Amino acid sequence: MKYKVFDVVKLKNSNKATILNIINKKKYFAEIVNESGETIDRKEITEDEIESQIV
Repeated sequence: MKYKVFDVVKLKNSNKATILNIINKKKYFAEIVNESGETIDRKEITEDEIESQIV
């Protein structure tokens, strides 16, 4: 699935991420947050790590 900038997605490790930049068709730069809403990291994620789109 193709995601857009500022889409919020649920990751397979139960964290959530906001997509900040699209690197290519299956790689995204995202801000990762935990269940409490605290920022964990900003890193590159792949489409394989994404479980579903939230917003």
